[in-house]
Amino acid sequence: MSRSVQTGNAVAKVIGYILLVLVVVGVIGVIVYFTGGFTSDFKTFYVSVDGKDVLTSAGGYKISQEMPLTVDVKYTFGSAGGDVSGYSVKIVPHVVEGKDFDFTLDDQVYSFQAETDLTAGFNIAREETSFTITPKSENGNVANVLQAVYPNNTIGGCEDKGYEDMYSLIVTSYNGEASVTLHFSIPQDAAGVTLDKEVIVF
Repeated sequence: MSRSVQTGNAVAKVIGYILLVLVVVGVIGVIVYFTGGFTSDFKTFYVSVDGKDVLTSAGGYKISQEMPLTVDVKYTFGSAGGDVSGYSVKIVPHVVEGKDFDFTLDDQVYSFQAETDLTAGFNIAREETSFTITPKSENGNVANVLQAVYPNNTIGGCEDKGYEDMYSLIVTSYNGEASVTLHFSIPQDAAGVTLDKEVIVF
């Protein structure tokens, strides 16, 4: 075998090893990304907000009728034969210790954080792989949100209540096996109230 052929074989082997290493590094990188640095199970369902992927939960979002929240629904490997448009969306109170407050419903007193579904207080425009959410009322304070949830009742005692990230938006995959939570609030100028400030770390 000539020296040139041997050299060519050696170069081909080196290139092959380099390509193999790159493939392995790429696979590891994908696994690290979709497991949050090996801190959770591999995520096959996630969402994207303003171009940033959210694999489990995130907060600090502000919404109003002038500032809708648009969420892109994504699957790591597509929907695996399922209906990608079958995702579900639900809004509930964000339960934070020390931030709960009472409101009245036809003169009966209830806890805000004990509510189980506030979705009816918001407009949700759905598309196949994304949706946009806004409060139904232009003045989006919590009293108006609750009034939209209970249109046949009288809400009171909470017009000036609120706290940072007081709502949780839960987006669930088409098969119900995975979900992502986004915490948000309605800005002070939209709600007409002063929100208690806090820092939430995920």
